[in-house]
Amino acid sequence: MDDKRTFTVATDAAVISMIESAKRRLVVIAPALSLAVATALAARFDDLERLDLRVILDADAEVYRLGFGEREALDVIRDAASRNLLDLRVQPGVRIGVIISDEDTMVFAPISKNIEAGSDTAEKPNAIVLRGTSADSIVVAAGAQPGDNNPSGEIGNAALDPAKVAAMQNDLERNPPARFDITRRLQVFSSRVVYVEFEISGFSLSRKQVPLPDDFSTVNDANLQAQISSRLRAPMAAVGAVEVVVGDGEDAKTALVDDAWLRKERKRIEDLYTFQIDNFGRVILREDRKDFDAAVKSFLKVVERYHEKVRAGLDAHRSAFRESFVAEFLPKWKETPPDYMTRWGNRPDDDGLRTELENRANEVFETMLAFEPPAVRLVEKNVSPTNVEDPRFLSRLRTIMERRRVPKGIIDSLFASGEAAPEQGELLKRS
Repeated sequence: MDDKRTFTVATDAAVISMIESAKRRLVVIAPALSLAVATALAARFDDLERLDLRVILDADAEVYRLGFGEREALDVIRDAASRNLLDLRVQPGVRIGVIISDEDTMVFAPISKNIEAGSDTAEKPNAIVLRGTSADSIVVAAGAQPGDNNPSGEIGNAALDPAKVAAMQNDLERNPPARFDITRRLQVFSSRVVYVEFEISGFSLSRKQVPLPDDFSTVNDANLQAQISSRLRAPMAAVGAVEVVVGDGEDAKTALVDDAWLRKERKRIEDLYTFQIDNFGRVILREDRKDFDAAVKSFLKVVERYHEKVRAGLDAHRSAFRESFVAEFLPKWKETPPDYMTRWGNRPDDDGLRTELENRANEVFETMLAFEPPAVRLVEKNVSPTNVEDPRFLSRLRTIMERRRVPKGIIDSLFASGEAAPEQGELLKRS
């Protein structure tokens, strides 16, 4: 640590230097400590005959899950305190760091290593160093002044209860902190990559079917057989591909669109914006979501225009369908009219039967033309810690991204993220 700077960085090395240089008094306040800092601090417990020492920590398991320190560090401190009959103090929720070494005081913002790796340059400070008598008021507030009859401090008035520590350790056993490198990689993946389940249904018309009405049974007419076999199908083959405007404004162009064209376009959108990772699922870069959503919206407009054109094309076949329908079923109805036409003693004549069949044929045809708008299902799910630890997931994602020519900077940001901080946590280090 530069002795002349006021704004500095609370690296492990800087904090250890203050701990080791203390000759008269040493106060350490933090949510938790790294193992390196704890080891240096524990060594000073042997100097209690000449060193006034006060240590105030939090004892909540969440402190360690958030990455403010290492659970092994607390064991080191507690063992040293027990050997030297020193009470450790506890302050729930403390999220500030303070080191007082004789007349020098460092006040710093502890770094959650699950969020950032930090920096080791003073140009990106997280601490200030005060020198001289300014430390006295902090010593009093921390209850660290020497003597037995001094008033309580503002914080750290309770001893660190062994039962509280045991409960915390059990909590961490049940739900341990993630390794810092994995946590950081997960942070980067979660901010840039997300699982996505993507499906567009209801745009295909060639396979559109409706149930055959109960009043109608076997069909003998060859033309109707192509449309009816227990279910009714719209006569799409007679319509074929239709000319549709694709895009809007200056980007608008016309294309011959049919179901095959739509399936190909849907797949193009999926392949352009998402990445299928075998045995894991499909992911998308968050920065691609805006363009992806715009492409899906444009696709749905094309589907809507396609459906309108197909309806118009099919409507031209309404009369032929109706005549075939009447010709097929009129002889049967003459022999056995439907119950609803004879139930109340009516005896429909041929014209009545024909009119009813024409009405029923129109109903059937309208059912064929009742194209529901396509449905889009898009479900996002965050990448899990097990994924970012799995070399198969990472290898396959890198391979497909490289094959798809994803910019190197994006790929590097994903796969270098785990190296942004060392696995062996150093709470106060910014690297």
